[in-house]
Amino acid sequence: MGYRFADYLRDRAPSAAVACAGIAVVALMLLAAGMPGRACAAVCGVAAVSGVLAAGLDYLRRRGYYRRLAAMAEGLAREGRAYLAAELAKEPSCTEERVFQEALRLGSKSMADELARMRADQRAYRDYVETWVHEVKTPIAAARLAAANDPCPVAEAMDVELGRVEGFVDQALYYARSTSVDRDFQVREVVLADVARAAVRSCARTLIDAGVAPELADLDLTVRADPKWLEFCLRQVLVNAAKYRRDADALAGEPARVKLWARRRQTGLDAWETELFVEDNGVGIPACDLARVWDRGFTGENGRRYARSTGIGLYLVRELCAKMGLGVSCASEPGSWTRVSITFPDSGR
Repeated sequence: MGYRFADYLRDRAPSAAVACAGIAVVALMLLAAGMPGRACAAVCGVAAVSGVLAAGLDYLRRRGYYRRLAAMAEGLAREGRAYLAAELAKEPSCTEERVFQEALRLGSKSMADELARMRADQRAYRDYVETWVHEVKTPIAAARLAAANDPCPVAEAMDVELGRVEGFVDQALYYARSTSVDRDFQVREVVLADVARAAVRSCARTLIDAGVAPELADLDLTVRADPKWLEFCLRQVLVNAAKYRRDADALAGEPARVKLWARRRQTGLDAWETELFVEDNGVGIPACDLARVWDRGFTGENGRRYARSTGIGLYLVRELCAKMGLGVSCASEPGSWTRVSITFPDSGR
């Protein structure tokens, strides 16, 4: 918003009225003292013109200051740091500007202190969640080992549920880590086949119980990513493939499957990208839900109809891929298939 001369005059209207009244009183006094009318008018005219010129110069000075401050604030706002405007503003040239800037500086300092406190609280909470996750994984692993050493229907059922609990625990861990990349994050060259096989092994029990057969093809490509984060993302998609499979009647003899494959394609004169696809032949995603599958907490029609869903899995996939600089998208044909693709720019061999 610009600082117009009309705004300046409106702000100074009481002072201008007093000045005009003062000139009128002086004119009456000069006339009463016997000064000729022309001379009195000249004196009053000089006083009025001087007042207008002074007001114009004061307006130009203020407009320049406010414009510089507004431009700096807009630039910082685009970077998410508008609260630093007072600290970076040019030194004020008058008392009024100095008071105004000091008020801005105090407000900015208060906001910066509050942001620092919130970040410290967030860091402490993230540290607590990570510690809790690592602690709770120990009894889960012990319970699964005990179930494996005493095979029976009850133990097998317990192992399945413990696997689900472990999956939710991992979601909590990566949800806490998704807000920061200052720890346990390392982007390096990885072979897609290795990460895909690790993800399938982690989800083997879930896929077997759901009767979904994994297929891996054309994955001998190298990309740059954090292997643990990428494996976690693939696990979320594989679990969804198991959750939202079609029943045997709907498949009409076709086996339930989920296929992972990759390709490298040229996007420019000397630019390439690698695409990793995870495609299942499950129930698909309704068109009205497709644009929102990445939203936090969104479960959609499938989540309500086929399985209990938290709406966190695909949200974390999007967030973690963004942290790694990867693109992610989803396409689907309701009642037929769903395909999630992860794009690795300028990578792959």
